[in-house]
Amino acid sequence: MTTSASVGAPEREALPDLRRHMAFRAHGAVRLLLKCRAALEDIEGAVAAGQPEVAVLMAYDLVQLSLSVRGLRTHGELSFAAEQVSFDPFAGVPEGEVEEGLRLAGDLEAVTEGRGGAWLDELREHLAVTERQLGYSRPLPDVRSGSGLMKGFKLARTWSPQMLRLGLPDVMPGNWTQRDD
Repeated sequence: MTTSASVGAPEREALPDLRRHMAFRAHGAVRLLLKCRAALEDIEGAVAAGQPEVAVLMAYDLVQLSLSVRGLRTHGELSFAAEQVSFDPFAGVPEGEVEEGLRLAGDLEAVTEGRGGAWLDELREHLAVTERQLGYSRPLPDVRSGSGLMKGFKLARTWSPQMLRLGLPDVMPGNWTQRDD
């Protein structure tokens, strides 16, 4: 039955699960800052050094990490170890995004035929799309710079108490925050 209050009212998108939304934004940001950006720098270095095979191997890592951030929106895994065989970087990611990301990562021909700069720009844009999906009002800091590192820690300090309140894993790696007694 339609009521007068609902006639012509815009449909609202269902609110996401708060815990998943918070985990996506917090863990996604940290994974992007610590893992994805480091992988991108490695790729840039490999292209500059004329090592196309290394660049493509690192691009696969970057794309998998980036897609794993996107998957956190729905049911991707919050924490993982790089060597963890059971980790699925594509969990919760639409198939088309996976195919496009893997096609981009594996474009060895672009790197070997002198189009490495354009290929890097595409990888940067792929990562920028992932970052924009996190929903922050401005770009995340570059934690590999002096001022960006402190901004990254501030972001993590902001998220850590919220993660604990919701019963979610902390955004900071345990070996960074726990004392060796």
